[in-house]
Amino acid sequence: MFHYPKSTLRHRWSEEKIGLFIEDLAHLAILTPGERTLNVIAEDPSDNRYLECAVEGGAEYIVSGDQHLLRLATYQGIKILTPREFLAVLAHLRSPQ
Repeated sequence: MFHYPKSTLRHRWSEEKIGLFIEDLAHLAILTPGERTLNVIAEDPSDNRYLECAVEGGAEYIVSGDQHLLRLATYQGIKILTPREFLAVLAHLRSPQ
């Protein structure tokens, strides 16, 4: 993902910084067994992998720019948001109540 042309233009990180970021993410990751199979998104069946992983991992959110996922809005209680929407959620959680 971080080597995609669109991402490369946006973040302008060195290969070393990308590697360190991915290592940091790996420490936060929750690995799922990949046992669940869902057939929710017929237009692009490969997008179902994100739903499967989120359900198995007990995710609260899926953050994506993929239109097939975003059209669902929620799936089994998992909110599907754009990166911008998710940043707004984080900002709200950080602000004093």
